[in-house]
Amino acid sequence: MTLIPALNEIKIAIIDDDKNLADATAWEVEEAGYKPCLFVDGNFRNVNELASCIKESTEGAVCDHRLSNSGFANFYGAELVATLYDWKFPSLLITQYTEMDTSLSIRKWRHKIPVLLSRDQADASNIAKGIEDCRLELEGCISSIRKPYRTIVRIANIDQESIEAFIPGWNPHKAIRFPASLVPEHLRDALKPNVRLFAHINIGAEKSDDLYFKKFELAPEPDEDDGLA
Repeated sequence: MTLIPALNEIKIAIIDDDKNLADATAWEVEEAGYKPCLFVDGNFRNVNELASCIKESTEGAVCDHRLSNSGFANFYGAELVATLYDWKFPSLLITQYTEMDTSLSIRKWRHKIPVLLSRDQADASNIAKGIEDCRLELEGCISSIRKPYRTIVRIANIDQESIEAFIPGWNPHKAIRFPASLVPEHLRDALKPNVRLFAHINIGAEKSDDLYFKKFELAPEPDEDDGLA
């Protein structure tokens, strides 16, 4: 018979290059009923190396996004959470730079980040709910705000780093920014303002921060005679 550990015996890794912020998160994790395990020291050059250390010693993770300020890691927390997601390991991402990072360095990995919390949202109740939401998604129970649908994306502006576009199926009046690298390289020469793409997007998302994009393909030019152009 497999014994299920008590909640307060479940270890949650806290990954942060700022010891003070890690301690604050640890307090909230403990308030949520888990046992915090801090990862604040090291010099990790490979995301898989850190992911392996976390998985070997804990059962879940709360990860800060920016990990490079003190030389702790040369990759973002979003990539670490995405790696753990591939390994079916429940992890959530927190950041105090939501407005600056969401559109590019986080959105690149957003389809593998079930839960993103701003630093001021990372309290005990949201952490507990976030860990459970991650676990459910990894088991195949995808919520309505995370479920992807094939939908139209209309490009508004593009540069080497990013694309600004409208998603009529989500909000036709609000432009969304995402990394140009998400679009397959063989499609990029065709990209320009007003070009339309298909992409799989979670259009049930309530906030733009929660949107993710994957599986891009070119959409046909609109037919002026079909009433949809």
